Amino acid sequence: MKRTLGIAVLAGTLAMGGAAFAEFADVDADGDGLLSAEEFVAAFPDATEATYLAADTDADGMVSEEEHGAAVDAGILPAE
Repeated sequence: MKRTLGIAVLAGTLAMGGAAFAEFADVDADGDGLLSAEEFVAAFPDATEATYLAADTDADGMVSEEEHGAAVDAGILPAE
């Protein structure tokens, strides 16, 4: 079932702007070592909820730097 991340996340993305790809530290806006849905969509504006869930392999609702790297290696996220 394909769903979008939601209006609030998309509104936040529009407010923050986004890049097609950025280094993990550059998109981890709060510096906590994890990407929230808002940070993820800001970095990957074309991402769907399915993409976010595929990257969040431990299903904790956040994407760690390790999960991000694995998603890039698996081709889920762009490498550049």
